[in-house]
Amino acid sequence: MSSELVFNSLIKPARYWTHWSFDAQDMHGLTQDHLLQEGDTPHTVAERMNQLFSGQVLCSDSPQDGFWLDTLYEAADLMPTFELKPLEVFVGREDASEIYQRLPTTRHHRALNDATALMNACRAFFEA
Repeated sequence: MSSELVFNSLIKPARYWTHWSFDAQDMHGLTQDHLLQEGDTPHTVAERMNQLFSGQVLCSDSPQDGFWLDTLYEAADLMPTFELKPLEVFVGREDASEIYQRLPTTRHHRALNDATALMNACRAFFEA
């Protein structure tokens, strides 16, 4: 939590990303058409993330984040200049479990909102 730098972007699906999950669409509240019209290319998003987060270690509360980050960077034909690690690496399993209990439960998941909620839950845990 040493930085409160935020970045948010919609990602235009790469041409070879042919699978579309309607469950994921419902969970994120984003349609494929919306991403195709409003999203940035994987290369643009990955390049911007490298600029913003170079040399940093980012925290994730979801194992799927690593998979999707790898998928993004593969499509961009780039390597991340930062690391992504699970919350447990930073605080251990027991404390991570307590932090997860502080996270709000919402129907729609959006990356920036989820990251902000995780940061706020961590802050509340450490201030308690």
